[in-house]
Amino acid sequence: MKERIRWAFIFDKDEFVRLSLNKILKKYGFQVEEIEDFSQLDRRKKDVKGGMILADIDIEAFEGWFPLLKKWNNRFILMSPLITEELTLRLKKIGIQHIIKKPVDPRELRKNIRKISFPDAVKVGLLGKKKEGSHFDQKGGEGI
Repeated sequence: MKERIRWAFIFDKDEFVRLSLNKILKKYGFQVEEIEDFSQLDRRKKDVKGGMILADIDIEAFEGWFPLLKKWNNRFILMSPLITEELTLRLKKIGIQHIIKKPVDPRELRKNIRKISFPDAVKVGLLGKKKEGSHFDQKGGEGI
């Protein structure tokens, strides 16, 4: 059986965040693609089904993309500096389960990635193993 690629789509205005996420996710066996608009994902449905989406979206803009994101809510990780307990509860009620406050702590990112179920045929990479010296296993330091 041929291994399929595990995709990670990144949507974030901050170039440093995109570069950091790109580097980390590649270490974990993801093929990473930065997107500028969620409509790009509509053409990549098959890749999204076996991968995930990481995005920092303004909550106001979120509502406009909600129908598309709801379709992939189990593959979606929302990143934002404005995450509060109240907002987390509201987002979880509408189906967004994976929420990370920015700056992103790599350990928190890893924990959220592990909660996402990937099809068996999709390459799992290093997610289940600790790799000494990897960015995820370093203690302390700043997040993404």
